[in-house]
Amino acid sequence: MKINLVLAPEQPVSELLTLQSAQPQNVFYLGKISQLAGTNLLIIDAQNVVAKFARPIGFESRAVIGQFKGNVIHQIAFQAKDNNDELIAKLLTGNAIMAQNDNGKSEYMIWSFWSTHDELARFLASEIYQQMHALMKNAYTTTYQHVTDQSQLSLTTKMRDFDKGWWG
Repeated sequence: MKINLVLAPEQPVSELLTLQSAQPQNVFYLGKISQLAGTNLLIIDAQNVVAKFARPIGFESRAVIGQFKGNVIHQIAFQAKDNNDELIAKLLTGNAIMAQNDNGKSEYMIWSFWSTHDELARFLASEIYQQMHALMKNAYTTTYQHVTDQSQLSLTTKMRDFDKGWWG
């Protein structure tokens, strides 16, 4: 399965939402939930869509679990030594995909799909996640909301880092 990640797509929001609505199982418009607000586009097995972008980053799937649906998408970029990538793949749960960068190096991404932030929080506090994280080298995480409407991109919904009402 071929996966592409487009960082900060240059196309208008309306065009990205149209691409996503035309292929909802393959195209995911992602809005970062952090002070580093921005958007990315995750494209799964849709080379006709990938062709519309100048700088997609290519990946090849190594493990696929469940379905790609949810309002919250958690991304983990990491490196792996020896056969740690195989061990990490065995620990995947829920709705997730693990992929290796096309450049042939030991650089990987995991995208996991969650219905709510609470589900993601429970996973991040779990022993399984701790085991996965211990096997990763230079892990970096980003959490996204699945953008389905342009109103989700307003500044009032992007800046969650210091919003005590959001985090509790």
